[in-house]
Amino acid sequence: MLALNGGTPIRRNEDWPKWPIHTPETTKALQAVLESQRWSISGTYAGTPARDRTFSEKWAAYNGVKYAVGCANGSAALLIALEALDVGAGDEVIVPGLCWIAPATAALNVNARPVMVDVDPNTFCLDTAKVKAAITPRTKAIIAVHLYGSMTNMDEILAIGQANKIPVIEDCAQSHGSQWNGKNAGSQGVIGCFSFHHGKPFTSGEGGSAITNDPRLYQRLQNLRSDSREWVTHTPKLGHMELAETAVVQGSNHALSEFSSAILTEALTRIDDQIKTRLENALYLDEQLLKVGGIVPQARPKQVTRQSFYHYMVRLELGQFAGKTNEQVGQAVEAELGFWIHPPYVAMKEHKLYVPHTKRRWKLGSDHEAAINPARFELPVAQKAHRENLVFHHSVLLSTKKHMDSIVEAFAKVKKAAADLK
Repeated sequence: MLALNGGTPIRRNEDWPKWPIHTPETTKALQAVLESQRWSISGTYAGTPARDRTFSEKWAAYNGVKYAVGCANGSAALLIALEALDVGAGDEVIVPGLCWIAPATAALNVNARPVMVDVDPNTFCLDTAKVKAAITPRTKAIIAVHLYGSMTNMDEILAIGQANKIPVIEDCAQSHGSQWNGKNAGSQGVIGCFSFHHGKPFTSGEGGSAITNDPRLYQRLQNLRSDSREWVTHTPKLGHMELAETAVVQGSNHALSEFSSAILTEALTRIDDQIKTRLENALYLDEQLLKVGGIVPQARPKQVTRQSFYHYMVRLELGQFAGKTNEQVGQAVEAELGFWIHPPYVAMKEHKLYVPHTKRRWKLGSDHEAAINPARFELPVAQKAHRENLVFHHSVLLSTKKHMDSIVEAFAKVKKAAADLK
């Protein structure tokens, strides 16, 4: 009998890894910040560089780029990326029709117009053919989101950008350490943006980063996140600021805290091992779930030479589950395993958190209001993805092969008894 109907579950909630993970070294790093008398990049110099600066140097090196700028969160990284590229009022920014709302709201926040484009039915990242069709003279940026456990086709999206002289921003909030043809996510677009939110596969609770190889963009990114300031190039005197008031461009405060920087610097020593474990388990799950039948894992292009994960995603052939909904199936599998399993994002045009009409600042005339109305976009693949797919958190992939076998067993059990779902 299914656990949802009173039967015995296959596993319990306490069987699975918890997230975030911290170590004694994390505690030591945080204690060092507490005792340092330097809790912010705007705190005065106390004898060592800001931890934000140290982390950013290590993060840039890890991703194979020259520069990184810490941010308060991933949304701030996207915002300053658009501002660094001088995207503004009346411009259009192409965003995926299936992802978190941050790319669309970043465009809104610079008074630009998000253009929602449908996704590929296998990877669920941007459909590059539809990107081409969406380009107009107003298009000033493309935000390519690497979603869940796959990547946007970087060869094609970069070619489109170059052919049309449109910069590509990589949104890597869900793909820390993934690689396209051996190059890290975020290192091929003009700017790569990351989130270090609590649930992400590399986290400090809150935080973000923007990376680039362009020195001019690096200077602008620094100014934009640090109230028009950037790092000094000399060693400051004790008790003096480590930031110079350069005012290259009007900035705001989107800074990463020293506590977050300390957590991230320590976590960077473990990121590769975690990516390796997740990927090994995901590849095993891919193979085993296909044998169950009626379950198709999210596709990854052959150019993806290493894949990180935010969520593991599968598409259900619902006819093989007695015609039940993906949500019904997900609830039943969740009851067997003890962790949250749910549909992916709703299509962006239907996202209940995309409500630009609720803010006066975006009432910029009838043309603008019509342009940012999500109802005008056609996103059938994204809508279908929400109806047919299921996802679960990457922390599950940090367990053992036996745990993966339990996931396969749970899906097979629910498929066999799907007619009993209410």
